[in-house]
Amino acid sequence: MGDDEDSSCDTSGFATAQAEREATYPDEGFVLVEIDMLKPPGEALTRLDHSLYLTELTVPPGTDMTDYVVYDPDGNSYGQWSLQETRDRVDAREIDGLVDDVESGTIRERRLALFGLAELAEDSPEACLDAVPILAERLHGTEPDIRAVTLDILATVADAYPEYLTPAAEDVLAVLDPGTEPGVLGDAIGVVAAIADHEPKAVVDAAPTLAAVLQEGTAAESPAMRALYRIGTEYPDAVVPAASKLVQYVEHSEESERVGAIAVLGAISKEYPNVAESTIPVASGLLDAEDDRLRANAAGLLADLAGEYSDQVVSVVPRAIELLDDPDEKARYNATSILSRVAKRRPADVEPAIDPLVSVLNDDFPHSRANACWALGYVGADRALEQLEALERSDPSEEVQHAAAFAVDEITGNSSG
Repeated sequence: MGDDEDSSCDTSGFATAQAEREATYPDEGFVLVEIDMLKPPGEALTRLDHSLYLTELTVPPGTDMTDYVVYDPDGNSYGQWSLQETRDRVDAREIDGLVDDVESGTIRERRLALFGLAELAEDSPEACLDAVPILAERLHGTEPDIRAVTLDILATVADAYPEYLTPAAEDVLAVLDPGTEPGVLGDAIGVVAAIADHEPKAVVDAAPTLAAVLQEGTAAESPAMRALYRIGTEYPDAVVPAASKLVQYVEHSEESERVGAIAVLGAISKEYPNVAESTIPVASGLLDAEDDRLRANAAGLLADLAGEYSDQVVSVVPRAIELLDDPDEKARYNATSILSRVAKRRPADVEPAIDPLVSVLNDDFPHSRANACWALGYVGADRALEQLEALERSDPSEEVQHAAAFAVDEITGNSSG
């Protein structure tokens, strides 16, 4: 009888410990658990931390009475020994073996291999290049933690080697979803943005989704704007449907969030100025922004709209004149663009800018000098003739020589008339 009773207690204790352990398993990702050897089954485990990424959890060293372990949703455990073994494989550059585990290993082997590749990518992204096709396959129909760490690895590699990610563009686009956890979504869009920098055609179909996933203040926001800008620069038609969302950003977001949206609208308004017409009042006010990028981008957007809407942009001419002395080169250049485009339609309104524009003829940036030439030509600035003739003859930039020749012809033609 005694042996039977002891057996019953052992079985009961085992069942209690098993139930306690299963209760700590996360629904997704990984959980760090403390094991107190002094406590009985049912009270020994304490959840300390949880993450979608195994790389974000640090397993403390155990003691005689305390140990630590990480569990995944399937009940697999990961301790210091197994994680260090994987790091040793990385240090030994057993890349092929890790990739094989990602492709065909057990779920535990796959998670450990991805843990190793994620750490490797941080230090040596080039070592992960051959793994990209296999990693791209893991994005389809996999567990959330596997998809998350895979995207993290791909985003790290994409920053340094976007050309290797271009063939995987469709795989990455397939996982873009506004409902995805923000950090994971940020990695996915980061890959798309890197591909867009290298070959925007490969992700041109992503424009509507990129606009849909824009979330102010999240990790997804900045790379989404970056990708939309690159796509819009080459394929403005694809980004036009996103214009209303971008306009909302410009009109209602905080200043830091407006920078990217204004840049994207500027890219597409070169071909479709009507999509950004409503932003003229807001952009005009942002010419006084303290942030250099915001101030410069606002001036750039107004310059893009000035050709079509010079009657609305003319009100910023005085501020554009002030920006000719701005410390930011891009702001100065965009100010000359505003003045040259308004001058083409409304030359009289730009006459107060003649002397400041003459000073710009000495600017180090050739595009600014060229814009100053165009503007001075449109307003018929006689007193700039001698300097314009000198630029036509000897400026090192052919663009400036061409613009100066136009200005000289305009001025001399007006004078003789």
